[in-house]
This record gives sequence, C-alpha cells and structure tokens, in this order.
Amino acid sequence: MKKLYKFLLISVLSSVTLFYSCDTIELEQLTNPNALSPDLADPDLLLNQIQLSYRVSQRDFEGISADFGRVSQMFGRNYLETYVDGTLNRVWENFYSTNFPNLNAIIAIDEANPDKDYSYHIAAAKTLQAHTLMQLVDFLGDVPFSQAGKPAEFPKPTVDDDESVYNSAIAMLAEAKVLFSSIPINSDGVYEAFSGTDLFHGANVTKWVKLINTLEMRANLTTKKYAAVASASGVIENTEDDFQFQYGTNVLQPDTRHPNYGSDYTDSGANIYQSNWLMNIMVPGFGDFDTNTDPRRRYYFYRQNWRTPGTTSLFVDVEGRFGGPGTIYTDDSDGDGESISCSLQDTPTHLQFTPDENIWCNLNLGYWGRTHGNDEGTPPDNFTRTAVGVYPSGGSFDGYPDAAPFIAHYRQEDGSITTDPSGEYIGYVASIEFLYNQAVGLGKGAAGNGIDPIYLASYVDFMKAEANLALGNVSIAADHFEAGITKSIEKVQSFAGFDATADTDEAPSVATVSEFIAAKVAEFNAAPATSGLDATGFPTEKDKMDLLGEQYFIAMYGGAGDAFNFVRRTGYPRTLARSIDPSPGPFPRTLLYPSVEVSANGNLEQRTDLNTTVFWDTGVVNPAN
Repeated sequence: MKKLYKFLLISVLSSVTLFYSCDTIELEQLTNPNALSPDLADPDLLLNQIQLSYRVSQRDFEGISADFGRVSQMFGRNYLETYVDGTLNRVWENFYSTNFPNLNAIIAIDEANPDKDYSYHIAAAKTLQAHTLMQLVDFLGDVPFSQAGKPAEFPKPTVDDDESVYNSAIAMLAEAKVLFSSIPINSDGVYEAFSGTDLFHGANVTKWVKLINTLEMRANLTTKKYAAVASASGVIENTEDDFQFQYGTNVLQPDTRHPNYGSDYTDSGANIYQSNWLMNIMVPGFGDFDTNTDPRRRYYFYRQNWRTPGTTSLFVDVEGRFGGPGTIYTDDSDGDGESISCSLQDTPTHLQFTPDENIWCNLNLGYWGRTHGNDEGTPPDNFTRTAVGVYPSGGSFDGYPDAAPFIAHYRQEDGSITTDPSGEYIGYVASIEFLYNQAVGLGKGAAGNGIDPIYLASYVDFMKAEANLALGNVSIAADHFEAGITKSIEKVQSFAGFDATADTDEAPSVATVSEFIAAKVAEFNAAPATSGLDATGFPTEKDKMDLLGEQYFIAMYGGAGDAFNFVRRTGYPRTLARSIDPSPGPFPRTLLYPSVEVSANGNLEQRTDLNTTVFWDTGVVNPAN
C-alpha cells in the first residue's frame, strides 16, 4: 500500500523533472488512484479524496441553505430560475461517482487483507457518507441508494423512497460507531496507529463519535423526535470538539485559503455581497452607540466605507469645526445611482410600510450589501461593498470606529493640502472618505486562514433549545439559548488573533459581551410563546421561536447547512427579509434533480417545479417565503 503512495509522489516529481528510472512504470498506464483495483488502491488516498469531496459538497449545501435562510444573499429573483437542474451536479457526482465507489473500495481492501485493519478509514468514510446521504434526501427527496454503486448490475439506478434512504443513513452512522468502538485509542482519544491524514479530527476517535451522536440528533430533530434531541448525550458540547474544516494561507499550488477569502481579498476588490437581513439583525441601529449591536459583527463583516449612499452614518468632529471637539454628528448621504442604483429608486410596493422598507436597498454605518433576490448588475463597488471578515473566512477584523473621524483638510496657496490651519490657505476641503483606511487586498487580514464550520457546539445548543421549546421546557430552552449565543461569541472572538494586523481597540469588551447576552436572554424570556402576524405578514411581536431562529442563523454564519431544514420544519424566523421581487415563485421544498444524472439515467424523471416535499416536511410555511 505504502509503495504505491510513494510511487505516485515519484511519478509526479518525475513528470516535472523529466527523469525516469529504469523500473518506473509508464505514467499513462497508471490508473486513477480513486478507481484502482482493490489489490492496488491505497485506503489513505481514497479516504483523502472522500474527505475533500465531502468538504466541497458541504460548501455547496451550505451556500444554497444560507441563501434560503438569508444568512447569505440570494442572487436571483425567481427560485426556479435561480436553482436550476445543475445546482447539485457537483454534490451528486462527489457522492455517487467518487465517494460511494471509494468507500466500497476501502471495504473491499479491508476484506482482502485480513492482516490489515482499516476500520478507522471505513468508519470515518461512513460517517461523512451518511451525513451527505441525509442531506441529499433533505434537498431532493427520493434518491438512488439500494441500486447505487453497482454499475454492472444497475447502470441506471432507480430512486428509493426518501424515508427508507434516511433510515439507511442512520444505520450507516450506527455501523460507523461500532467500528470506532473497536479501535484502540490513547488517553486523549487518538488512534495513534492511523496511517493516513484525518483532515477534520486528527485521528481522534472520541471526537468522531461525538460527531456521529450529533448527526443522529440532527436526524431526530429533522423528523421532530424532540424528546430524543433533548436527552441526547455524547454530542458536540465544547468548542474543542467542533467539526470544521481548516484552511491555510498558501496562495498557489495548491491554493489552501478559504474560498470566500479568495473571492473577496483580491487586488480588484471584493466580489461577494453580504446579506442585508443578517447585517441589519446584527447591527439594527448605530453600532457601538446601541446596546443591541451584536459583538460578532466586526469579526463577520469588514466594511470598506464609512457610509452607504442614501443612508445615515456618523462622524466625530475631531477639531470642533462645528461645535465642541469630539462631538458626534449624523450624516444623511444622498443616493448614488452609479454605485447603488436602488438608492435612487422608490421602495417596491410590496415592501412599503414593512420592516424591509429600511433594509431592502442599503444600511447605515457603511454596511454595504444586498437584499434577498437582488440580481442587478454589479456596479464599480468592489472597494466599497462589505467584505467577509476574519471569521470564518480568514479575512480582516473591522477595527474602524462607527463614528468616522472628521478632520478639516486645508488647501494652501501652493496647492498642497494640510491639516494645519495656521498657514496661508484658500479655503479647506473636508473629506471623511480620505481618512478611511480599510480596504481588501491580496494577503490582507488572516490571509485566508479560516474554517468551514460544519457542526459547532453552539449549533447543538440551539438544536436542543428548539426541541425543549417544542416540549414545553421553556426554562431549559432558555439555558440552551444562552449557551448557544455564548459559545458562538467565544469562538468568533478567538479568531481576532488570526489577523496579526488587526487594530482591536474597537473590539467589544467583556462587559459589552455580557450585557448583550443578558439582554438577548431577557428578551427571549419576556417574549410570548407565540404571536400573530400583521397585515403585511410580519410578526406583531417576535415570539420565542423568532428570536431562537435569528440567533441560530447568526451563529451559523459561514456554516448554515441546516438553515433550509429549519425554515421548512418550523416556519421560523418570520422576520426573514422578503424577496425584492414580489413574485419569486413558491419557496423551494426540494430542488430539481441534477442534470448530470437525468441526462444519463432514463429511470430518473425530472421535476417541473420545486414543490415536492420530503417525507418529514409537513408543509409549514414561513410568511417571508
């Protein structure tokens, strides 16, 4: 096994140096390491490919789910036209064409080599496969399983009932847990004899078992087995057990940076639009001048401008040009059709007199994003739109004060500009923008050293809070609500150190964080169990599930793979931004089957809409959808 691995490395090096030894096999005769016969394939390489393909699939699931939950910005006005039949092509191919045969190959190698023990490889692979299989059901409903992975016998596999496939995934988790239990570990839970690379847990069996227990809890929550969720034990409860993928800072060969960093921190500016709904939930007023500002916002979002056209921002009169030195003033900026066309447009009729009226186009304090469904062309705003921050994308910490410094700049007779008013000058030009020094760029911030958060300890608390609310255990739900917020903030704040250039003078203090958490818990405790909707479909007041959903979605920033399930399962939070288009089509209950399979498999019939419900989906409707 190890000889093949060394040979592959030598072959790669040889192809670069054009040097071949006399006993080297021709490179073109070497088959793909992901499809080698059982007597040649290396389980280490197969598991590596499974892990990497799983990571890519998780990003695809997360991106779609975050759009539906308004954690990210959906770029498309119509659901059916936005989530086309190619949306899940990569996920489908990763599961059925790569990971499914790779897992079978590892099992075959294990059976063919009784002197070897590949239980760890199989258990880890089955855990990842089981999670992906449940997600395929969540996003598509009926999918192939019993006939999958058997191309000779079933070249065109038929779909199985979605509930039966879900049960098969749960059984796969149980099988993985049994395998992990047979592996010898040290006092830290690590399998020291593991020969491969564990990209997630570093060969720690104990952490893998906690992930399995968490995925079983997820399945119970999805199917509304709330008692089992509330009593779940051995799950991810501490941040050191968080299930995440770690990125690096290498730019080329290979690029190991967080993908969102690669998109936003370029020499030509940022390319991602942040969700106006999420930014407004976290910064509903004037930042540090309001007690309800979320402490995580400077870690999530990196502003490149002190104000957004057509909104209100703050500046501090450093020299006292308008009054006493240090006085803070508001600044109401004009709209700018070139950078934000909607800033010169009327609010869409269906959003007038609703909470969305204030966020559908732009936000205060330089938070520059877009609302749900805005697919307008991209203006020259790459160095003014809000970029991803240090968490979780490995970007920059936003250390700029919410009240931008205003200093008069004097133009002297010789044409030069100075801040010294004592000389001869011909008027002065005051420019706040001139003083703003935050901008993205290649290598800035944490240089891409971020994570994909997949299952965090904070998520588990919010899942348990939901279950306990459903069971009527309000005080226990409040405890988990508080724990979820607390763990999320602690994890997010730990990323400040990743940005070595960060000015953390504006970072929230311990007292500020404590006050915020206490205020959110008090709001949750005071909120009604349920509340009605007003004439526009918004809640007359936020109830406990609205508040829970909002905080859960905030914590899921960058890893919102379960937001789609939450919205369909609960119908919350009802405060989600409405689409900018008054007729975006029905909110998706499932997506279209991947075109790569439909075109090749005559036994799979494509859908014509996104209305098919999964077996666990009771059809609860969120008013925002």
